[in-house]
Amino acid sequence: MQIRLPFLLLGALGLLAPALRATSVVPPTFPELVNEAEAIYRGRVSSVEARRVDRANGSGTVIKTFVTFAVDKVLKGPPQREVVLEFLGGKVGDESLVVSGMPKFTPGAEEFVFVQKNGVQFCPLVAVMHGRYKVLRDQATARDFVARDNGAPLSDVAEVELPMNELPAPVRAAAAARPLTPAAFESSIASEVQRPTVRARPN
Repeated sequence: MQIRLPFLLLGALGLLAPALRATSVVPPTFPELVNEAEAIYRGRVSSVEARRVDRANGSGTVIKTFVTFAVDKVLKGPPQREVVLEFLGGKVGDESLVVSGMPKFTPGAEEFVFVQKNGVQFCPLVAVMHGRYKVLRDQATARDFVARDNGAPLSDVAEVELPMNELPAPVRAAAAARPLTPAAFESSIASEVQRPTVRARPN
């Protein structure tokens, strides 16, 4: 049996924490992305496990997916060697709970994750899929580059605020021609972390 939940239905069912800004996902600016993250990690996915757990309010159980990261670098937040992120949804036996737009992870993949309210929100990343960036390899040049959740290369940190599936053709072409390296992405994050705190978006 499969249950599919869009973000708006999640809100109606009361599955979201009150602290969430909204059930619809609004792409953050890069400063907002960095500022709203409680922790920022670069690391590798070591395991992905879905299991049924008790709801926090005691009203039955729910399926969650637990993604374990071996942390290579902490770019914001306290030192960690490993972190386990909790995502609503997953598949246990013949039952599955699918949350539209939820990032999916693969063991061995290298990622940047911008973590917010892990274990409290239905997704522990800032702005859901906008809080996850993949490290991919260009087979032609054998160089690593940073990509968005949908696999599109990132050429500038300003592009994080663009809608995930509606990039203009010139932006797509520029990103593919000059993708941002993981080192450059790290440097931009570090610079933003050092800036005076910007005001978070209202909920």
